Amino acid sequence: MSNIDNQFIKIIKSKSNNKISFIEEVSFVLDINYDAAYRRINGKTKLSLEDSIKLSKHFKVSLNKLYLVDDDSKIVVRKTLEIVDFKSLEKYFNIVCENLRRVFKNDGAMYYSAKELPIFHLLYDTELLRFKIYVWLHILGKDRNSKKIAFKDFNIPESLILVILKAGELYRNVKIMEIWSSNIINTILNQIQYFYDANLLSYKSSLNILKELKTTITRIEETTHFGQRDISKAKFELYFNPLLNSNNNVLVKIPGYKVLYMSYSILRYYEIEDIDICNNMEKILKEQLFLSQQITQSGIKDIILFFKPLYKQINSLKKRITLLKQFPVDNF
Repeated sequence: MSNIDNQFIKIIKSKSNNKISFIEEVSFVLDINYDAAYRRINGKTKLSLEDSIKLSKHFKVSLNKLYLVDDDSKIVVRKTLEIVDFKSLEKYFNIVCENLRRVFKNDGAMYYSAKELPIFHLLYDTELLRFKIYVWLHILGKDRNSKKIAFKDFNIPESLILVILKAGELYRNVKIMEIWSSNIINTILNQIQYFYDANLLSYKSSLNILKELKTTITRIEETTHFGQRDISKAKFELYFNPLLNSNNNVLVKIPGYKVLYMSYSILRYYEIEDIDICNNMEKILKEQLFLSQQITQSGIKDIILFFKPLYKQINSLKKRITLLKQFPVDNF
């Protein structure tokens, strides 16, 4: 038996079901008889790639332990689904829903280090949500002609809206710790301004989306006062770190399991299950929390002062758009 096979067998044996023998469990997973399972476990028969993958999935062993057990300097990551159209975006959010259900059912928690406003706060049945979908597919879509479609002519399948709303509902039932940067709403404000300036977003829609963004911030502010959601009672902790300038990274913790989602582009993440990487990121996040202001345990005055600049930014863009409506640049 190779060193890799030997170590892999040791790893999965440590995770085996104590109610049945390890050999019986391997026999069941690989759909082979007892003797054939015994030979694989004892190195008489080499594990095939198919065998290893089946065992890895069943025993929930990271692919790093399967392929790179002799090389700690490398890790294996998975990319989240590439989004190019409505269909792939719907599939993406179906996967998000599955992951959130798993966190909720196993009493897990999420650490969200946010460079921009976490999208889950936007997942309500609003024009703001439809605008975000419009932006995502404008940026990620492969059809160049679709990038010329104005927001008012952008028709979204109802099935996509429903699955995205479900993702938002599930997120609001999970224990969350979010760390915000000082530029938390800059991205969405820049998007509103860009599409208005490009004549792809109407004056009326721009103001309505800004109004709904303000409502979203107010909702988060109210949640911050109580430290939990009104309906689900799920714990919500908000921290502010003015030095934070990383990507949107999410660490998910479930008893006996951790996974890290590292952002590399809009709605695109590397999914990492390597325990050393996850443990290291947890230390980094805890250090960030230590250096951050905890908004949810601040007094009312401090909470108001924290959210006040966000409302100012929204009102500032509203004034700019209104001014451009009254005095178009083309007139100068």
